[in-house]
Amino acid sequence: MLLFFCSFYVASKPVELTNVADELFISQQLAILQVTSGDVSFEEALSRYRQGDFVPNHGGKVSFGFTRDVIWTSVLINNASNLPIKKFFYLDSAWLDSANFYFVRQNKLVANVFTGDTIPFSSRRSQTRMISEAYEFKPGLTQVLIRFESKDPLLIPLYLTTEKMIQRNLEINNYFYGFLYGAFLMLLVYNIVLSVSLKDSRYIYYSLYLLSFLSLNVAYTGHGFKLFWPEALFVQRWAMIFFLYCYILFGIAFCFEFLKLKTYLPRVYRLNHLIYASLILLMLGVFIYGDQLLAVNIGVALTSSLVVIFISLGLLALKNGHVMVKFFIPAVFLGAGGAAFSAATTWGAIPYNTFLFHGIEIGMLIEMSILALALAFNLKEVDKARITAEVIAQYDHLTGLYNRRAFTVNATPLWELGVREQTPFSMILLDIDWFKTINDQYGHAVGDLALKTIANTLKQHTRKSDVLARWGGEEFILFLPNTSKLAAMQFANDIREKIAAIAVFHEGGVLSVTASFGVAEYHCHMKKLEELIKLADKALYQAKNSGRNIVCDISAPDTLTSQPQDMAQQDAV
Repeated sequence: MLLFFCSFYVASKPVELTNVADELFISQQLAILQVTSGDVSFEEALSRYRQGDFVPNHGGKVSFGFTRDVIWTSVLINNASNLPIKKFFYLDSAWLDSANFYFVRQNKLVANVFTGDTIPFSSRRSQTRMISEAYEFKPGLTQVLIRFESKDPLLIPLYLTTEKMIQRNLEINNYFYGFLYGAFLMLLVYNIVLSVSLKDSRYIYYSLYLLSFLSLNVAYTGHGFKLFWPEALFVQRWAMIFFLYCYILFGIAFCFEFLKLKTYLPRVYRLNHLIYASLILLMLGVFIYGDQLLAVNIGVALTSSLVVIFISLGLLALKNGHVMVKFFIPAVFLGAGGAAFSAATTWGAIPYNTFLFHGIEIGMLIEMSILALALAFNLKEVDKARITAEVIAQYDHLTGLYNRRAFTVNATPLWELGVREQTPFSMILLDIDWFKTINDQYGHAVGDLALKTIANTLKQHTRKSDVLARWGGEEFILFLPNTSKLAAMQFANDIREKIAAIAVFHEGGVLSVTASFGVAEYHCHMKKLEELIKLADKALYQAKNSGRNIVCDISAPDTLTSQPQDMAQQDAV
């Protein structure tokens, strides 16, 4: 018996339960046998332990990467008290295919428990998202052999703990994932609403990118197996791989649309359909082939290459003038940094740490938040550009006055107010005399200068309450609220005199211009603004036919202003 116990001590030092208050990370106390080809039975594993084939894990290694190997571990647990002590083995990993526990006392197998993702979740004795198994250790020495196998990264951070500590850890995890999923869901809903309302492909692909990562996280953290498909072993086997490939596919699609490669890198953009088709065929191929480990390795390799691809495309787009890349590159870099820490922890390149192990989630949350801010900034810029375009669309580019459409929009409320309150209001239409002759004789540049000069004169002498616009060509229109016909005609005559006094300087000398005016007043029988405009247009027609450079009212065709001193000279102009 002494030799038997000494053989235990050759490989590892026992863990004394009476010294374990709440929780102990026992990976350093493990002795490990890595079976690189085939598998060994429990009896063979126990025999090889006694032969000294197990290697002490003094470095506390917890990650064995992507491997087809089977890992056997052994730990000695001693209970120096006189009473049984109940403890839990707790694995801070949710993607193990098999975790089989064998409890040995006095060279005999006294209990064994099989758990992992190869059995339905509902069949687990402990219904925790992470793998945990309880055992009541009797006084004395107990050897625990554990067999681990997984087609996903083989990660075995093992704790010896209590039920209270497990619940506390799960509660902390629930807060963390509650915040994480809440943040992702808010971003998702926000961008789905934007994608539906704006019909912008960037928001659509960003929503799919968010959704695929969220689904991937639900799959590899064990939430999916516990909550959504507890009996579906096939789904548990392939869900993480499927969502990983969706994450890659929609990540590339979002990158192409966010960076506007169609505009900034058209040659690269033309490859998008080929890339999407290749990824879909690759996904179908790995699922048909059915090698889970190969599928995971390909997916992880593609995910790693995405960072290089994204940053390279971002730099090229930035070089070609895409300013939104200033958000994209740091977002991808931070997301990749978090993923790098998680990958390094998973592969065992850096010592295991829970915070570093969850780096991908923290990094992705930061990345998604920055990208969401970028999209919000872009939305603000688009909205600003839209407002600017709408404002520009209201103005005539030559004179800076309202155009016909803007005049109708701004004059209609004043029309309705005047009709409702029965206040007088009038309309003036004016037309530059002999404008075609000006263009033909002096050129369009001089004609444009005359238009701008007259527009400035009108702006200087109209009230803020009046609505002034270029009606088209050489015509201008004025809506005068709270203005009777008599006052409108006097105002029109004043403007006519000021226009006649204008001197338009050009390379060929000085040009004088005149304008004809038509005035109309609102009558109660009018139903629409257009009726008042038509009446003013008739008055203008009468003014043009009555010798020009005069103001006419349709109800009083006689001129109300003095005739020009030299009509022949005006006609020549």
